[in-house]
Amino acid sequence: MPGMTILIVSCASLIWLSVLAWRAKRPLRRWGAGGLASLLVVVASLLVVLSISGLSRAHTRSAPVPDLKITGTAAQIQRGQTIVNSFCSSCHSKTSHLTGSRDMGKDLSIPIGSFVSSNLTPAGQLSHWSDGEIFRAIRNGIDADGHWLVIMS
Repeated sequence: MPGMTILIVSCASLIWLSVLAWRAKRPLRRWGAGGLASLLVVVASLLVVLSISGLSRAHTRSAPVPDLKITGTAAQIQRGQTIVNSFCSSCHSKTSHLTGSRDMGKDLSIPIGSFVSSNLTPAGQLSHWSDGEIFRAIRNGIDADGHWLVIMS
């Protein structure tokens, strides 16, 4: 977001400079500086619009919540354990349980902050989620409220 803020501030500054240039008394200064500043305003405005459009598309995800009810057969539990061991436990576990609390931000190559994994045990927030919402989170990276799970994707 700092890049977007810089673009918007630059665009506003260029608009102010173009207004000042068009108020100049000398025609060469008015048309030269005013025309150049106006052209730069158009380019900066286009960059802002494209950036906002791209960011909104990147962060907008949607997927329907499937109507699932997992019965918990032995085969399903075995399959679930395989998925947990293959994918979930590396981020959501410090031990053999999926208790979360692991800061994934420390393992990222770029220091962009803290990303603490969630508790996936029945004591965590998943106890309030339906089977379909859990499936959607795993498959599509979207939580129960419809928000994008950044690291999960």
